[in-house]
Amino acid sequence: MLGEPREASPRAREGALFVFALAVRLFFLALFTRRGMALTLGRDPYYSVAMSWLGFGPKLDMDATHPPLYSGFIAAVLGVLRTCDPTAILVLQAILSAASCVLLLRLARRLGDLRVGALAAFWMALDPALIFYAPQLQSETLFVVLELGFFLTLYWSLEPGLDSSSRALAAGLLGAAASLCRSVFAAYPIFLVPAVWTMLGVRRSMKWTAAFCLGWLIPIGAWTARNFERYGEIIPISSQMGWTFYEGFTLDRREIERRPSEMADELRRQGISGHVEGARYFKHKTLRFIREYPMAAARIIAGKALLYWRPWPYDPYTPAQRVLVGAYYALLFGLALAGAWELRREIRLWLPIAGLFAYLTASHAVFFTSLRYRVPLEPFLCLLAAKGALRAWDVARKNGGPQTPC
Repeated sequence: MLGEPREASPRAREGALFVFALAVRLFFLALFTRRGMALTLGRDPYYSVAMSWLGFGPKLDMDATHPPLYSGFIAAVLGVLRTCDPTAILVLQAILSAASCVLLLRLARRLGDLRVGALAAFWMALDPALIFYAPQLQSETLFVVLELGFFLTLYWSLEPGLDSSSRALAAGLLGAAASLCRSVFAAYPIFLVPAVWTMLGVRRSMKWTAAFCLGWLIPIGAWTARNFERYGEIIPISSQMGWTFYEGFTLDRREIERRPSEMADELRRQGISGHVEGARYFKHKTLRFIREYPMAAARIIAGKALLYWRPWPYDPYTPAQRVLVGAYYALLFGLALAGAWELRREIRLWLPIAGLFAYLTASHAVFFTSLRYRVPLEPFLCLLAAKGALRAWDVARKNGGPQTPC
């Protein structure tokens, strides 16, 4: 009726969310840049690889030490602009990070809860980790966008209807792109495919599985073939797995700080100079330790799994920063657990997301562990926490409302 408020359209809601999230990220980008913090985490090799591909830097003896997609993203943007200045990358990442909030809202809509999705997307717009990584020359922001796009496509491919094979192929291709951005994602189908079989039944999912795995293998296979042609070695995504396997296989923080330089010295003593050979050496060294000391290895793996979920960061952050971040994650984890409990009756629908939590926890219990590597789970933690917060709000309203006399 005339005069009654109208519910905002999905596009208007998404537009307002995007503008708000972008404003927050651009504000922090300006703040970080002004204080000289925009490159807090350094650059890893991504920027150097991109400069080498563009001919702006020295040719590298190995450009497959890290996954290629983020380097390709940098090279594509700076190549079009014909500049080495990374400012445009950081601004574009602020835009992508804001867009990821909209993707989460759309994913929540596919999962059937727009009310939870609206709160989760707003929460994600203010999430400190996602804001912090947007102005960094690191792959977290691009990966989160690809990851959410993958899950949107995945759930779309699981909807009943025609042409499920082409949808599954699209989901596989997007998952492979995410894997070429962050190599840890590459083995996720080991957890995902059984989840889909549980949701759809094994016989019904065979065609979907074949198309999905084909899509997943095509881009990774192409990059592997390129690396074999160039280096004569089978490097599916990157050559760093053996290095990070040994580097992070300890619970001693001081040893982790020392290990990179000690590992480089050890390779020199062994006369090993190649990236692939060095990674292979440390992979075998770690596996030998696991075979010889299985109980010690089990303690390390269990401890690393717990460290992956610690709420506080380590130094060099100040005590005040560590307390604030720890308090935020304690709240986030508590509400997320409450939200997960509320979803127990819908667990079949959430199995792919539950599989991601289990997979990343297991992966980082073995490979290098850091709060940074929990960032891919941040959108889903916001989604679960929103579910828990709204449930707590509903209970509080019910208990605090007018009582009906007996």
